[in-house]
Amino acid sequence: MFSSNRLSSFFCLLIFVGLFSCDAEKEKKEATQFFLRGNQKFKEKEYFEAIKWYSEAILKKKDFSDAYYNRGLIYEQLEKNEEALTDFSEAVSLDAQFAPALFKKVEMLQNMKRLDEAELEVQKLVKLFPDSSACHRLQGDIFFEKESNNQALASYEKAIQIDSNLVEAMINKGVVLQTMGELDLAEAAFRRALTKGKYKHLIYNNLGYLEIERRQWKLAEKWVRKALEIEPNNALFLKNLEKINKELALK
Repeated sequence: MFSSNRLSSFFCLLIFVGLFSCDAEKEKKEATQFFLRGNQKFKEKEYFEAIKWYSEAILKKKDFSDAYYNRGLIYEQLEKNEEALTDFSEAVSLDAQFAPALFKKVEMLQNMKRLDEAELEVQKLVKLFPDSSACHRLQGDIFFEKESNNQALASYEKAIQIDSNLVEAMINKGVVLQTMGELDLAEAAFRRALTKGKYKHLIYNNLGYLEIERRQWKLAEKWVRKALEIEPNNALFLKNLEKINKELALK
């Protein structure tokens, strides 16, 4: 993950502490007080109150990048994508190396299917933080959505090289390989991911679907049933099992 102290707050509410010069000391102190009130309301999940206090903080201190970022997180929670994107973008414009804000900006562009823009922004991210597995994994996700499979694979490989336990990148690498028809390589990627102990239900289902493509129905059934042992009501797993059972009934 991100390595610097600033970046360790990734995905977290940012907490600002500072000392102020005599000039405009009152305004800055008030901005910080409002910001801290916003943080408290955020923790209490009183989101609209938090937005109010972050907005007050920004009125007092126009370049308060952390306030824009935290307000953006709330807008994201509320599924107000345009507002979230605007705040993450403003935080980045105030601090070009504000990695959590840039990461979130890329995620919002991706979620809004503005993939060309997301690709441009994620290139900035991996250039600024080349040792971040999360950044390379996100770049891989965007390439995959754009059907740039070879570039997606390269990004996932880089992410795994940086963090050999990054299960998400291993799973996504397998999905890309499966999409490309490289079923043996996809199986190897899924099996490696399985050894890490996370997302087993997803990996079992992926292995099951891979065997469906191979028309190995008994093996497919074994894997999908293992997925269902973990999530018995998962609609996708049940749909796959239904398909398998129909094929087995024809035997």
